[in-house]
Amino acid sequence: MNHIVFLSGGNASFAVAAWVKEQYGHLKGHSILLYFTDVKWEDFDLYRFIKDASERLELPMLIHSRGLTPPQLMVKQKFMANSRVGSCSKELKMKVASDYIKKGIKPEIEVWHNKKYLKKDDFISNATLYFGIGVNELHREEPIKINWAPYEVVNPLIYHDINIDESLRKYSILPGQLYSKGFHHNNCGGKCIKGGQAHFKNLFMKDKKSFIELMEQEIVISDYIRYTKQPTIKSGKRKDYMYKDVWEFVSTGKKSAKIQHIIDTHPYTKNWRFGKNRHGEDIKKPFTFMKTKSLYELKQQPMQYDIFDYGACGCFVELDTAAG
Repeated sequence: MNHIVFLSGGNASFAVAAWVKEQYGHLKGHSILLYFTDVKWEDFDLYRFIKDASERLELPMLIHSRGLTPPQLMVKQKFMANSRVGSCSKELKMKVASDYIKKGIKPEIEVWHNKKYLKKDDFISNATLYFGIGVNELHREEPIKINWAPYEVVNPLIYHDINIDESLRKYSILPGQLYSKGFHHNNCGGKCIKGGQAHFKNLFMKDKKSFIELMEQEIVISDYIRYTKQPTIKSGKRKDYMYKDVWEFVSTGKKSAKIQHIIDTHPYTKNWRFGKNRHGEDIKKPFTFMKTKSLYELKQQPMQYDIFDYGACGCFVELDTAAG
């Protein structure tokens, strides 16, 4: 029997992997695989965490990736991912996993860790899939089961008494460092586009450099998307003169004169406010995925935000729309 544990890099998914190992690891004919889909936008410590998990549990880990980060995908798709439409999650995680497990299609990047522990060459057929969602995420259970049919889906944290902290201690696993910084999950280096106001407020307070970089990326990508909607650009009659500069910026952080001009002259960065529209009215709509108030307001009124709106990635909930 095959078992595939979707290892997200979070504490909960590790506890599930440990539970599966303890239930089936000693049984003859049972193969267990840790599976991680990499969006190349993670905190460096996440990679330490998942490798530790593979080492301590003595389980093989397969890492798949399209080799794109969420900002790069947004530029390619000319679409800004947001809290309602997590295109990065769909394309870089859900579709990658679905194409491989259901259709045998490998993505651009495949990396094995501890493949020596792999018990079967065929570790996919009739596999049971495991996810690290708990009772606080019951709304995700049914969509995940529907999306992964005909594969059996099991969520041990919902139906079994599993102590996550005890699992980490038992195998001497140090949690990802994002938890110690106040983040509610260990994904995307604290930059998850589905994070809420409190999430981005925490990013601003704990990692201002990443906050500023993310803010600038959103400004540039938003400007680029509007630029590409011009009829002559969209039809191909006129060359896309921005793509090269934008792609280099989201890929390496290098700012050409053109990119620097966009950032410097934008109302959000120029005034630390949203500025005014062409009618002289205050612009109150925040940017698409950074649902904070302006940086100016964060500085002046640090407590004026929704303290409960942390949000979460919610990956693998809308797989059917991504895989179609």
